[in-house]
Amino acid sequence: MSLQQGAFLRFIKLLSDNDLLEHVILIGSWAEFIYKEAGILPGFEGNIKTLDIDFLLKNLRKPTPAINLETLAREEGYLVENDILDGATRIMDKQGLEIEFLINKKGAGLEETLRGNMGVTAQALRHLNILKSNTIEVKYLSFKISVPIPEAYTIHKMVINDERGIKRDKDAKAIQSIWPFIDKEAVQEIYIKTK
Repeated sequence: MSLQQGAFLRFIKLLSDNDLLEHVILIGSWAEFIYKEAGILPGFEGNIKTLDIDFLLKNLRKPTPAINLETLAREEGYLVENDILDGATRIMDKQGLEIEFLINKKGAGLEETLRGNMGVTAQALRHLNILKSNTIEVKYLSFKISVPIPEAYTIHKMVINDERGIKRDKDAKAIQSIWPFIDKEAVQEIYIKTK
């Protein structure tokens, strides 16, 4: 197990031990890791080149009662900071792992961030409904982790590609890498629903 994977598992365990794992969807490059490890896409080799982990909050009002993840993370030795511009929570460990939280931006979307019952401030972004509406729960080791289905993951990367700036090329490579392994009919169905 690599240092990255160990750091990833340590945080997944923190979420699981505090009944928070069920309230998030693992998105971004680490979803590719889960696709490979859980055998969702036979033959696919996810390529983790990042220490950033992104979680999409399923519901700002969950869990109930509220749990303060920022406090729990500090108690476990993580560095927790809130962005000085928008207040978004970042949790970091000594290996350089950086965890961020996102929430789907709705309506006029005037808020850049929203604070929820999980005790973190999530960055509000558009198009995350593509991921939230198309998830599966997979077993990885002893954990049940929600991830977007690979087809939704791919469509989301396509939809946001123009907005990604310096990450645009990385996302394009991720799309090319996963494309041969996904169900093209499912891609079309999800794409039609997002229009």
